[in-house]
Amino acid sequence: MEQNTSFKIKLLKWIPAAFIFSASWYLSSQETIEGMPEFWNGDKLVHCLCFAGLSFWVSFACSIKSKKSLWLPVAIVSAYGIIDEIHQSFTPGRDCSPFDWMADTIGAVLGASVFLLVLHFFSPIRRNPSQRAKE
Repeated sequence: MEQNTSFKIKLLKWIPAAFIFSASWYLSSQETIEGMPEFWNGDKLVHCLCFAGLSFWVSFACSIKSKKSLWLPVAIVSAYGIIDEIHQSFTPGRDCSPFDWMADTIGAVLGASVFLLVLHFFSPIRRNPSQRAKE
C-alpha cells in the first residue's frame, strides 16, 4: 500500500511540468504567437524564460537535491528543446533554429539552478527544531 502511495506522489509531482510541456507544444503548433517581444532576439528571451520555468518544475519532479544531479533536468529539458524545434519545422510560418535550442538549454540550466537555490534557501525551514538545534 505504501509503495502505491509513493508512486502516486511521484506521478503528481510531474503535473506542473506536464502542463508546461503541453502548453509549449501547443504554442509551437501555432503559426504566430501574439504578444511576443518586438526587440531584437526577444524570442530568445522568451525561450530562455519558458524553458527555465519548465526546468524548475522538472527539477522538482526529479527530486534533485545537489549540483551533481543538476544534469538530469537539464538533459530532459534540452532534449525536449530539440524535439520542440524539430516540431516547429513542420509548422507553417515557423522554423527550426539551433539558436532557439541554445536559449532553451541556457534556460534549462537557469531553471534547475534556481530550483537548487530555492531548495537550499528553504531547507532549514523544513527541518524540525531538534535538527536545527544540532547545527
